[in-house]
Amino acid sequence: MMSATHDAVYANISLIEQRLRRALALAVEARAAMAERKHNLAIGTLLPMQEDLTDVNALLTTIFVLHRQAAHP
Repeated sequence: MMSATHDAVYANISLIEQRLRRALALAVEARAAMAERKHNLAIGTLLPMQEDLTDVNALLTTIFVLHRQAAHP
């Protein structure tokens, strides 16, 4: 894999990790809110997760495209 492709894949994986860590933290907060029967707070807490997971999917797709491109230049 070329250095530029390697660096791009590495950067995208790092971003995926950041987004998933934030999504996990949001899930923990939302669960705590549900335990206190604060349904609206729990749902509101989860809203940013939707964007994070969409970003993760886009980053993952990008990684696969970069990998395929590197394999078949």
